[in-house]
Amino acid sequence: MGYMKKYSCPDCLSTSFVIRKTKRGRSIRYLCKTCMKYFSVNTCWINRQEILSDHLDGLSFRKIAVKYNISKSQAWDICHEELVKLPNNNQFTFSYCNRFSQIFLFDGKYFNVASEKYGYCLLWGVDYLRHDIPLFTIAPSESYQSWSKLFSYFRIIGSYPQLVVCDDNVNIKLAARSRFPGVRIQTCYNHFKENIRRDLRVRSPDGAKYKPFMRRIEKILDSSTKLSDDNFNAWLWKLYREVGDDLLAKSILVNIERYKEELLAYRGIPQAPLTTNLIEGLNGHLEARLQALRSFQTVNHARLWLNGYVLKRRFTKFTDCRGRFRFLRGKTGVQMTKKDGVDLPRYF
Repeated sequence: MGYMKKYSCPDCLSTSFVIRKTKRGRSIRYLCKTCMKYFSVNTCWINRQEILSDHLDGLSFRKIAVKYNISKSQAWDICHEELVKLPNNNQFTFSYCNRFSQIFLFDGKYFNVASEKYGYCLLWGVDYLRHDIPLFTIAPSESYQSWSKLFSYFRIIGSYPQLVVCDDNVNIKLAARSRFPGVRIQTCYNHFKENIRRDLRVRSPDGAKYKPFMRRIEKILDSSTKLSDDNFNAWLWKLYREVGDDLLAKSILVNIERYKEELLAYRGIPQAPLTTNLIEGLNGHLEARLQALRSFQTVNHARLWLNGYVLKRRFTKFTDCRGRFRFLRGKTGVQMTKKDGVDLPRYF
């Protein structure tokens, strides 16, 4: 003979005088005779990890409620409880991962926080050859102190990048050089050329005369063609002689010469990238998720959600890797960097 499971009243915590009353859909209503309060219990099993996965993939609470036949408030409660259970991403990396390459791409992604006057920024980096995201931090801005804090975490996990690829952000470069002496800084070609286009105003009628000049610069700074030092200097000097007395064009070329060390930092490093396209793609993917959320209520909740999002990305299999990265197809980022002989836990 079986026994009916006893539920405690959420109001007075009593179990002795709780009786079953009615059933509505998946829920059963109970009455506590001690305090005369009704409460409902959902007796059907719900895949909580799948609900969290759908939420991190950008599904709204309304759509989650319809999909799993639950209320919106219950969907929020489940997602919040599962996010709290997840480990801290940085601590997870320290415990399970150590096989990183020495090429990293860094960037920041701003997001809205309702309780703050100004937005906050996600500072993160991706391993170029492994496509893993070992560490991240949340900060009010992309300041030198914020980037220094993130780079200090890399020293804790024993990873010392040989090449750092980023946009023309002086705070990233100064912080990287202070934490990793001898590191090379590669300025992203796409960001550098976009700054030149902005200075020349080639997209406006006033700057139409500089379009041929800009095309020549784009040929020199072509991410698909890595010029030798001699060819780079020869093309630059030839262009300098052709611009004549145009002070704006000369200032652009002088600036390229000043940045030459950072534009050619990839020399001698196999498979080194010239752009931050990989992490820009991650920023675009995250932006699509944040549009459904609009904004976070607090910084703590933003940190909690972004921690779950980064872990979800690390445990998601790659499906569209091509060219030199085709060997990553069907694998996950955390699989490529995990320690030898370590079994990874499953969170999703």
